[in-house]
Amino acid sequence: MAQSTLIRNKGILASIERVGNKMPHPIALFLGIIIIVLVLSFILSLLGVSAVHPHTKAVLPVKNLLSVSALLDWGGNLSRNLQNFPVLASVLILAACTGVCEQTGFFSTMIKSSLRNASGNAVIFTIALVGSCGNIAGDVSFLIVSSLSATIFYGIGRNPLVGLFLGYAAVGGGYGTNLIPGGWDVILTPVTVQAAQLIDPTFDMNLVSGYYMMVVGTFVAATTATIVTIKFIEPKFGPYKGTPEGLDAKDSEVTPLQTKALKRSLIVLSAYLLFIVVMCIPQNSFLRSPTGSLTVNSPLMKTMYAHLVLAFLLPGLTFGITTGKIKNIKSLSDILTKSIINIAPFIVIAIIVSQFLFLFAQSNLGTVLAIQGGEALKAMAVPVLVIVIAFFLLEGIADLFIVSGSSRYLIFGPVFVPMLMQLGIHPAFVQMLHRTGGSICNHLTPLNSFFPVLYGLAQKYDKNIGIGTIFSTMIPYTIGYTIAYLAMIIIWMTFGLPTGFDTPIFLGQ
Repeated sequence: MAQSTLIRNKGILASIERVGNKMPHPIALFLGIIIIVLVLSFILSLLGVSAVHPHTKAVLPVKNLLSVSALLDWGGNLSRNLQNFPVLASVLILAACTGVCEQTGFFSTMIKSSLRNASGNAVIFTIALVGSCGNIAGDVSFLIVSSLSATIFYGIGRNPLVGLFLGYAAVGGGYGTNLIPGGWDVILTPVTVQAAQLIDPTFDMNLVSGYYMMVVGTFVAATTATIVTIKFIEPKFGPYKGTPEGLDAKDSEVTPLQTKALKRSLIVLSAYLLFIVVMCIPQNSFLRSPTGSLTVNSPLMKTMYAHLVLAFLLPGLTFGITTGKIKNIKSLSDILTKSIINIAPFIVIAIIVSQFLFLFAQSNLGTVLAIQGGEALKAMAVPVLVIVIAFFLLEGIADLFIVSGSSRYLIFGPVFVPMLMQLGIHPAFVQMLHRTGGSICNHLTPLNSFFPVLYGLAQKYDKNIGIGTIFSTMIPYTIGYTIAYLAMIIIWMTFGLPTGFDTPIFLGQ
């Protein structure tokens, strides 16, 4: 039935789906990009293309990667390239820790507990806010939040389809935001730093350089999803008169043991965070810089990743031990092993991407493109705000076809981060443009691996639901997110607000 509906579907969204389905696998995509880089380096080096570095004033020519010496250099660095991949080690460690939270049930129990007491229109905002923070639990939040939301809506006498679509759209539209730093910060920040160093070798930024904008974006996404649901989605569906197929009310229940484990886990987490806060209070604290700052060049910022790891690991272990999911070292080892297995596809892609990043850097293509692209934009006298908006929209369009935010940023980051630096934009703001722009179509694209799951869940509540209904329901959310995020970006730039701790929106501000 799902297949026939897909075939009959027409219009621009069907075209997007057909084009997207023809997009190559990320491995094939990066292999193709590597070939393009090799060929471009050969051609542009023959043409003598170069650029003058804005800081060192050194002439940077495009280097031919197909020369014997360049190929030998590449061959001698194959394994080192993977070792130097900026996010590999960080992702492995964080995946193991968040895996403990996911597999012991800490994440799902926390989400259930957050949603179960909501009522009235407050339930919509609560679901939207939880969904906007759902990325902390990974892609599975598309399933968890949407299915729980549908169950809750049905339980309070509202249309469960509205709850289902709200939960799914909230996770998608808020995928680049959160109230606490998480995996996105760990994955994207090293890539941003490496790209920025093409222009400024001394550049650095911490994991919370975009924190202010990320937190505000969370409430922007949640508020937008709430308004769209109340004004457009719920009136469209009206009351629900059917009987859900195979609905189990227990899906949204939290057992007494889980409640006990959750309380203990949150106490442990709170105690750890309180310890960090207390340690930061003394002016001579070991977490402060020599000047007394907690943000600029401070041990607190330098150890932020370690604090993040412990903030996931401690409650996850507590929850698992309390519920009996972790009985001994062997059971913990099994959980950690499964957590790493779950990100095996990322590791495979990292092998290829690490080679691309090495070649891109060695060829000087990234630096030359960024410098000349920045100079071209300056010569065009196009307002910076217009360029920023164009990049935001480009991210949104690309998200329809390249769902993986990390893969997309590994393509765009090395070019757009240094290019926008030439226009005075701080890399942390460019990273936030990627995160927000890359969220507006997460729930709309049929290439999202959880889209078929959404279709299956919708069929449980109404057998007549088709792909067209889902698309038409998701489009208002995409429009709403686009308008809201653009408004936030314009306000941020107009008033020159900092993106995060000691991080201005404009370089040299």
